[in-house]
Amino acid sequence: MPIHQQKAMDFPIVITSFDLCIIDRSFLEKYVWQYIILDEGHRIKNRNCKLLKDLKSFQSISRLLLTGTPIQNSLEELWSLLNFCSPAIFDDLAVFQSWFGFKNIGQDTKIEDILGEEQRDRIVTKLHEIMRPFVLRRFKRDTIGELVSSKREIVIYCGMSRLQSDYYQRVLDGSLRDTLIESGVENAKRLSQINQTMNLRKVCNHPFLFGDLTDSHGVSLRDSKPDLFIHASGKFKLLDRMLRRLYSEGHKVILFSQMTEVLNLLEDFLLYRKFSYVRFDGSTKLLERQESIDEFNRSEEVFVFLLSTRAGGLGINLTAADTVILFDSDWNPHVDSQAQDRCHRIGQSKDVVVYRLLTVGSIEIEMMKKQLSKKKLERLTIHGGDFRKAGKRRSSVTIEELRRLLEDDVKNIDRTDQSDYLHKDITDEELDVVMNRFSLFSEVERANDPQLTRSQSSIGGDMYDFVNIEVDEVL
Repeated sequence: MPIHQQKAMDFPIVITSFDLCIIDRSFLEKYVWQYIILDEGHRIKNRNCKLLKDLKSFQSISRLLLTGTPIQNSLEELWSLLNFCSPAIFDDLAVFQSWFGFKNIGQDTKIEDILGEEQRDRIVTKLHEIMRPFVLRRFKRDTIGELVSSKREIVIYCGMSRLQSDYYQRVLDGSLRDTLIESGVENAKRLSQINQTMNLRKVCNHPFLFGDLTDSHGVSLRDSKPDLFIHASGKFKLLDRMLRRLYSEGHKVILFSQMTEVLNLLEDFLLYRKFSYVRFDGSTKLLERQESIDEFNRSEEVFVFLLSTRAGGLGINLTAADTVILFDSDWNPHVDSQAQDRCHRIGQSKDVVVYRLLTVGSIEIEMMKKQLSKKKLERLTIHGGDFRKAGKRRSSVTIEELRRLLEDDVKNIDRTDQSDYLHKDITDEELDVVMNRFSLFSEVERANDPQLTRSQSSIGGDMYDFVNIEVDEVL
């Protein structure tokens, strides 16, 4: 409807996608909209992205963003969302950053510095007050309460095999390609050594991601000696122990990985162990995806659902599973959280356990520290503001509350940097602790009841740590 006709007739609701907004921008920007509402509002977190620039060209009276992840990496992303909603107020990123310069909390920005600034200048309280007219926050416990079961997340540390530690060192010194060529690994000459971080992550998952080693007859060890193939990776060796127990106890498992190449190796492993599974990744067609979901949810015979983390995103319901295994992690904590929510959601009647596998003394520990830093930033800005009621003012956050918000979710992650952990495996006794469902969820009850004493197992062990997932309960 042309602008000059808008007073004469009502304008209907238009539901469209981000892609069509870009394609049809020249038509949509001709109208004055009463409301622009964006679901998955974090899509405009990049202030320089084309989607945001096109949306800003639309005339509107009011704007609303819906998102579960208002901050994923930095305060610059939060400013981008606020600038879209109220460009007249949030008009200068440089000024915003000069006021609130929190970056890499726990690393570049020290926690004690934040506490000192709050005590001296109430800097965190000022941030909350600036945001309060623009933010309304809802938590699962407030909206759906008992409709969602309990969840426990556990980090299990995996030692490297000798082959992994050798590959890891050769990636660091740039000699891996030459070593693989000398060993006769197929396509070794094509190995790129430019992206060292990605190659280190591959080593942590399985050294065969760089090509299969063969026996004296030229047959891949995957086929001729599958047990040796499993023991070539600390993660595969641990996964073998875990899946055997989970299968015997009747659990169903969602197994996530960032890499489709890892899913290929996991398929070979599951076939060797004769575990029934279904799989999809980014290349799977839509119809095949739904067939796999239905088969997993309906069939008691299907034990494992193999998923690439980003393909297994929003909208997938896998409540037949009660166990999630994150074989590797993403730099962005919200990607892993959304993956977990495939089974921990409305309709889940069983308690859910999430196991995150991390290789000790590796790039994965640094990635986890980065995740923890990003979570602290979100808690500092969003959880700490207590934006559960529109316009409701609360007293400023206390130093003790702020200290609790900035605590590490994983208490002892630096412990595994020590060299004596490099080839260490979790013991049978510790594995019993982290896989005993009755004990795990008794701990959840203790955590929720201050009159019950928390046992030692809630603190963590030598090769595992419990993750604090109740961060929104601290205030």
